[in-house]
Amino acid sequence: MIMGSGTIVQNLANEGLIEEYVFFVTPVVAGNGNPLFKQVRQFGLTLKETTAFKSGNVIMRYELKNIRTVPL
Repeated sequence: MIMGSGTIVQNLANEGLIEEYVFFVTPVVAGNGNPLFKQVRQFGLTLKETTAFKSGNVIMRYELKNIRTVPL
């Protein structure tokens, strides 16, 4: 599990080394920040599971839809 490191995620994703993505979403608009997938090849994801909490937070688990990637 990698938390809070966009650079490592980008490198591993581009090499096809991530099989599952888990996103923890908190309903807050920050207005700025670094995009997580700015330098990542395009790939499809399939939603496998969601968990919603009374606080509004949501956990979403995705798996790769296919291995085909598109060059940057």
